[in-house]
Parts: sequence; structure tokens; C-alpha cells
Amino acid sequence: MSLEEQLQLKEEELTNLVSSFAAKEGTNVTSISGLEFIRSAKPLVPVHIMHEPALCIVLQGRKVISIIGEDFFYGKGEYLVVAVDLPVIGEILQASEMEPYLCLRLNFNLMQIAEVSKEYKQHSTNHHATGRGIFVDQTDEVILDALIRLVKLLHSPDDTEILAPLIIKEILYRIMQGKHGHTVKSLVAKGSKLSEVAAALDYLRNHFSHEIKIDGLAKKVNLSPSALYHHFKQITTMTPVQYQRALRLHEARRLIIGKKMRVADAAFLVGYESPSYFNREYRKMFGKPPGKDRKENLNLYNVYQIKKSHTLRLLSI
Repeated sequence: MSLEEQLQLKEEELTNLVSSFAAKEGTNVTSISGLEFIRSAKPLVPVHIMHEPALCIVLQGRKVISIIGEDFFYGKGEYLVVAVDLPVIGEILQASEMEPYLCLRLNFNLMQIAEVSKEYKQHSTNHHATGRGIFVDQTDEVILDALIRLVKLLHSPDDTEILAPLIIKEILYRIMQGKHGHTVKSLVAKGSKLSEVAAALDYLRNHFSHEIKIDGLAKKVNLSPSALYHHFKQITTMTPVQYQRALRLHEARRLIIGKKMRVADAAFLVGYESPSYFNREYRKMFGKPPGKDRKENLNLYNVYQIKKSHTLRLLSI
């Protein structure tokens, strides 16, 4: 049997496994922490989200993730990695009743990456390495094999607590071995430019409602203002100010739609002093004013889990 045939068989096995657990439309949460299956029987309109770090592998259908004018298309035989929290627009392009969109999503965090890096000595050798915090790569047999073993654990709940973390570490290790692995490694490599950007991202996530001075932020993460600007934009496609604005607006949207908070109250809570300025910024990012957005999108949202990073999880991602 050729390598191509072996790869195809593993893809089919994983697809059948995921399909058996993805019984409902939208996000199907599993008993393994961070592992989710997404199903859609039809293409979906673009959706704005703050995407948390995750591995997403499409088994059927096709999707595009867009960020500041850059599009990342991926479908069968490819996987997407989002290594840091990023504001994106996601759109399911290809799906049908006969062959629904199926995606396996494995959420992770930089602490897990750091642990794998330490245990398997996957340290970055280039502290000046740069790269996008989001990328698409080809799936291979070793990643598929690990994912199959992880999903099969859902049939053996007693084994999950011990074995699932080990397999997840293996999957993260494989990502770090891929052609974009240097970026992931650099995010947790002490002294690297990207690890300092990761620290800046973390600070902004936790203080997005406060006024941020670039000089002060750069000092906190041991970078010059120009270096912070350059490397921050390299990994996120945004400046720190643009990133903070996106954090504020996504959190406001969560409050307005998910929590049904008054628009003015949400604007003030995330750091805006002028409701009219907030409305202009909101419309610019999401394409419509807050009130209309809430009315049109209320049914798309599911606030079953509000995480520390203040994101609103969507059923349709």
C-alpha cells in the first residue's frame, strides 16, 4: 500500500470517528478537555470571533479564516493552527446535507506549548525568528494517527484522564516539528522576540479596558517601542493599538449580544468614554451598529462557556 493510500485510509477513519460523535449542528463538546467537533450541513455566512489558540483540522468541506486582509483557506488534508488569540472572520465555504462540514478542533494554550518544549527539548534556536501567529499546513500520517488515538479515547472514559494529556502533548510536538514550528517554539522561548510579543499580548488581554502607552508596554516586555511594533505586527498583522481595539470591541459584542447589556454600559465597561465614537468603531469592525447586530445575531450565540480571555464561543465555528 502506498503512503498516499495509507494517508487516505487514516483520513477516512478519523472522519468516521468524528462524524459518529458530532451528532448535532454546531459545536459538539467532548469529555476530553479542549477537544470539540464542529458540524454544519450548509455553508455559513462570515462570523467575527476572537479565536483562541487551537489546532483545527477539516475532514469534510472547506473554510476560510480572514485577518486584516489575509485569507487562510483550508479543507480536507490540511490543518489550521492559531497560536495566539486573534480577532478573525471565519466562513464555512463548502458544506451540504450529503457531506456536511466536519472539523476537529483541539484548543491549547502557551503553557502547554512551553511544557512540551521543555520535555522534548523543542527549544527555538533562532531568537529573532518571526512569523504569523496563524498558519495552514498539510496533515500527515503521524498527526492523523495521534488524533485517531485521541478520539478513540472517547470510547474508553476510564483511560482518558491518563492518556489524553499524553496524546495531546504528542500532537503539539508534531506541530512544533512542522515547517511553521519555529514560530510556535519561539512564542515560549525565553529571550526570543516572539515570546516578548506573547507577553505583550497577554498583558493587553488582561488590561484591554485601560489606556495603554506603547512606550510603557514595550518597557514591560523588554523591547524597544520600534521592535515591539515590528514583531507585534508580524505575528498578529495588527499594531498593539489595533489589537487592543479589537479586544475591546469583541468583549463589548459579547456583553451586548450574549449578556443583553445596554450598548452604552458595554462601551463604558470596555474602556470607551464616548458612546458615539464606540458606535462608529463597532460599525467599522462588525459592519452594523450594535443594536442591529444584536437583533440579527442573537440566535447564533451560545454563551455556554465564558473563558478568562473574555471571548464568546460560537456554535457555528
